[in-house]
Amino acid sequence: MSDAIVLEGIEKSYGAYPVLKGLDLAVPERSVFAFLGNNGHGKSTTIRLISGLSAPDRGSIRLFGRDIARARREALRETGFLIEAPSAYPNLTASEFLRIGVALKSLPGGEIVRCLRLVGLHDDRDRRIEHFSLGMRQRLALAHALLGAPRLLVLDEPTNGLDPDGIQEIRTLLRGLPESTGCTIFFASHYLDEVERIATHLAVLHEGRIRARSTVDALKVELACALALEVDDAARAAEVLRAQGHAPEVGGSTALTVPATDHAAAGRINAALVGAGLTLYQSTLRRPRLEEWFLRLTGAAAEGSA
Repeated sequence: MSDAIVLEGIEKSYGAYPVLKGLDLAVPERSVFAFLGNNGHGKSTTIRLISGLSAPDRGSIRLFGRDIARARREALRETGFLIEAPSAYPNLTASEFLRIGVALKSLPGGEIVRCLRLVGLHDDRDRRIEHFSLGMRQRLALAHALLGAPRLLVLDEPTNGLDPDGIQEIRTLLRGLPESTGCTIFFASHYLDEVERIATHLAVLHEGRIRARSTVDALKVELACALALEVDDAARAAEVLRAQGHAPEVGGSTALTVPATDHAAAGRINAALVGAGLTLYQSTLRRPRLEEWFLRLTGAAAEGSA
């Protein structure tokens, strides 16, 4: 699989303040790539560099093999962007709004229908935008970004400011776009819940550098499960489990946790405790959330859902 975006040695400062410090990143084609980081660590700056709205102090940016610095128009031609909060003329209908984009890009009129169908707004094509919910406006903005069938969508915090219904609408839409259109999605976010629900790949930006990069599936395998147990005598249960080679952590008179556990081991542990005459009240196999991994990785205090 080739790469839709390649960043090499990107450095960017504002005055004396360095924001990006040697950023290297490759985004595979047809992935839903989450670019994670707490606010103020360079996500939006990176988006602006990829979109050509700003230039790096050092390093190179390539979109589908084309260097933005040398062939900006060609590099950006197959890319759609949603960088700021969506804005549209409230007195226009959805179709009228997209007709402006079609005219500016010299596209056939059929693009309006195609893109409205993609985002689930075809039935609302003749409604005025002033009557749209925030989620519908965001979907309309995505329809505008999809005009011309771009191979790459670059989005900055696509669910920011939306209510729960709007967030769910955008998540569902983004999750299905690579399959329905063949495009790559690169989105900046600080919401770890989005990654678990829609992303195929992720990278964590912290203090201007990439701290981790992985597929979401590989990361979930790497994050070992822990077995949370509630028994009548945690101290005695810990003795039984240590004799079997486990390293339980006692959390009270009736609670203990066995780290690095899988489903098969959990069954054996439960059977051993019952076989030793202990009363097992509860046994829960729990995988750490990406949020916990993210906070350990960055050493950052939680902000919102990050």
